[in-house]
Parts: sequence; C-alpha cells; structure tokens
Amino acid sequence: MTAKILQQFDGQLLLKIINTLKDPIWIIDNQGNVLWVNQAAYDFFSVLQVDELVGQNVIEMEKRGLFTPSIARLVIEQKQFVSTTQVTQNNVHLLVSSDYIPNEKGDIQYIVTHARQLSQVINQSSELEKIESILQLYKQQIRQLILQQKNQQYEDFYVGKSKVSLHLIEWSQKVADIDTTILLTGETGVGKTAFAYSIHQLSSRNHKPFIHLDCGAIPESLIESELFGYKKGAFTGANSNGKLGLIAAADQGTLFLDEIGEFPLHLQSKLLQFLQNKTYRMIGDNQVQQADVRIIAATNVNIMERVKEGTFRKDLFYRLNILPMEIPPLRKRKEDIIPLLNFYLKKFNQKYGRQHTLSKNIMDALYNYSWDGNIRELENLMERLVITSAGPKIDIDDLPSDFPLHQSQQMLIQNVEEVSLPIYLEQIEKNILIKAYNDTNSTWKTAKKLGVSQSYIIRRLKKFNLKIREKELVEE
Repeated sequence: MTAKILQQFDGQLLLKIINTLKDPIWIIDNQGNVLWVNQAAYDFFSVLQVDELVGQNVIEMEKRGLFTPSIARLVIEQKQFVSTTQVTQNNVHLLVSSDYIPNEKGDIQYIVTHARQLSQVINQSSELEKIESILQLYKQQIRQLILQQKNQQYEDFYVGKSKVSLHLIEWSQKVADIDTTILLTGETGVGKTAFAYSIHQLSSRNHKPFIHLDCGAIPESLIESELFGYKKGAFTGANSNGKLGLIAAADQGTLFLDEIGEFPLHLQSKLLQFLQNKTYRMIGDNQVQQADVRIIAATNVNIMERVKEGTFRKDLFYRLNILPMEIPPLRKRKEDIIPLLNFYLKKFNQKYGRQHTLSKNIMDALYNYSWDGNIRELENLMERLVITSAGPKIDIDDLPSDFPLHQSQQMLIQNVEEVSLPIYLEQIEKNILIKAYNDTNSTWKTAKKLGVSQSYIIRRLKKFNLKIREKELVEE
C-alpha cells in the first residue's frame, strides 16, 4: 500500500512537501556541497546575509564563521547519525541533526540535515514536562477518587480533616510513584496500615497485590519460611510441595512489613540483601530468586534505640528509612476526632441495622479524651456503643464501665468527697495544663489556648513539678 502511494509522488512534489516544513532542511552531497534547501532555511540564513545557499560548501561556510560546527562535516568524518548544538554567526543556538543516505556500496551519497532553534526545543520540552506533571497529578487524583469510592476497610484514612491528616494525604500522593522504601512510625492504632495501603492504591502498583505481614505476630521460627518460602523437602514437617513466600506473592506489588522492629536479628541480613538487590533464596534452595516488590515498613518503637541495644542492624535501618514519615497520635490531631466518630457511627449503624445518634455531651467528652489507643480504640468504642446502647441517642451513661473516661468521672466524684476543695482544684488545673501542652507542644500556644500569659504557664509548670520529655508534658 505504501509503495503504491509513493509511486504517485514525483521528486518535485516531495520537495514541495518538505518546503512546507517550518524548520530549516538541507540536502548536501558527500563533499559538503549544498544541493537543495527549503524556504525555512533561506528565511533563517537571510539574517546572515547569505543570498544563495545552493551551490555553497558547508565546510567553507564553517571556515567563514557562518556557523560552527558544520554538522555535515561531522557526518562525513564519522559516517553516522549526528545530533549536536550549533552556534551561528549572530549567536543563535540551534539543535541540529543530520544523517546520510548511502549508495549501493554503503558509502555516503547524500546528507540530510534538520535544524531547530534551541530555545524552541527547550520551551517545548518544558511544556511537555508541565503536561506530564499535570497528567501525573490527574492519575493520582483518579486513583484517590477510586480509593475513596471503594467500600473497603481502609477508607477511614480519608476521613481526617486536620492539617496533619491533609499533610499525610498530600505526602502519600507525592511518594506513591517514587518506587523506594518507606518507613512509617507512630503509636499503636494511629493508622499506619491504612496509610500504607493508601500509598499502594495511589501508586502504579495498585492493580497488583498488597501483602501485609505483622512481624510481631509470627513466631520467630516461622517468619523466614513465611517471608521467603521454602523448597520441597527443605525441612522436616514442611509441605511436600514446598511453599512460595510472601515476597513471591507480592511480586509487582507492595509488601507491608508491620512492626519491623520485631524482625529477628539473624534474618535481617537476608532482608537487607533483598532490599538492595531485589534477590533472595528460598529455604533449602541454592538458586537465587528475584522479585519486583515495593517495601513499606512500619513500627511503633524507636528503631535507633534497638540499634543501640544491638537487636537491629544499623545498615538495615538506613535502608528502610529512605522515606520516613511519622503519623502523630490522635490526641495531637483533635480535628479528626469528630469526623471519625461520625464516620464509625454511620458505619456500625449500617452494619447492625441501628439508627443511633450521639449526644453533645458524649461528643464533647470524647473530643477531650486522650485516646491512648488512637483510631483503633475509637473504632472499637463506637462499635460497642452502637451494639450495647438501648436508646436512640448515645450519651455518657452508655459508655462501658471499663472505659477510662467513665472511670475518671467516677473518680472525680469520689475525690471531691475525699480531699479539700483547693487540692481538688489544683489537680484539675494540673490535668488541664498537661492536656493543653500535649495538644500544642508549646508553652506560648498553651497560654494562648487557655487565655493566660506564657509566664503564668511556666510558673504553674514549676509549681506542679511538670517536665517536658520527648515533646510531652509529664509529672515528675
């Protein structure tokens, strides 16, 4: 089909077609003599006061300083395709490409040269980069919308509206397609698993497996076979067919290593090798296996303390800690508490066929509660309240008897009867100071929140013997 179409074009028509191009095109013989140029070449070189291009020799033009280097000369010398930057007499920079048409013996017969101003190339490249960046953003936003619309166990990650949660979501979007290791830190129950899963869903691996391994929940004797797998007959009691490990199961996807601080010391070198080379050996096998797996690790302990204790390899820590992110506890992102309460109320109402609502009293009480168990504790409480509450409106009296907030209220009533009023008020003030400081991590912000001066706060801290340790206020 192509041959038939080309037969309809004679040489003059082809030259007319080339003449419509807006970039300079040159046709040159094997001695550097110009045989033909298009109109764009004439228009461009008229600035250099070159009236006639056809018949001139580009090597001689180079010697006269009209441009440097002569790309046709480079093709003649190197006998290969050449692309380089060329500078004209009036200091215009061109991106020039040139290749040759061989004769029957394979020698150079004709040379075809194409030029474009470098500034145009850069501008177009910059525009392409902008478009690519916008497309990447759209891809992530589409993935996020799909993730939010799915009815899945990790959708609570997008409920939070605090600055911290919005920052976490923005950060997850930035790192999702950066295919390297992430280390998530934070207290138990802050949502590390949900955060890891959201990163996986926002990444280009989202159509592949997300495998979760809790390193602290598996016996040390089993974790190697669970992670790396084993060959047939590798050890007594093994499956007769062998077993693929979780690394193999997560190929092309994401492997989430939860509680990585509990990973056995004697296996850490094997994990380090996989992180560095993406290679590993199954138990009982000498053959090296390979897997393309993105690792996200998480811990609620201070890994550097484990390094100092000698129970965690320093080189493994640095390999895991390429993209670190700390997820703050719920008491430090209080703006998320009410949205989470409403989210889980709706979720469990639907699950158990109830129509409960929350009273203002319990909303205020739970907003001011410390939530030592974080989101996991909040979710657990809301499920219990939906199941056990008798009336349509859930109030403070519906709190389980073993819930700390319920117990603390009972203690307050007892304390009023057992101590003097000044001591009782001092205890309340102390508790307010501790809570306000731990929410703000600043004496100035604490003072502003409580409507007093900073010097007043400092004096009260001294009076109550309160000290700042690891960004939190504690009683000595």
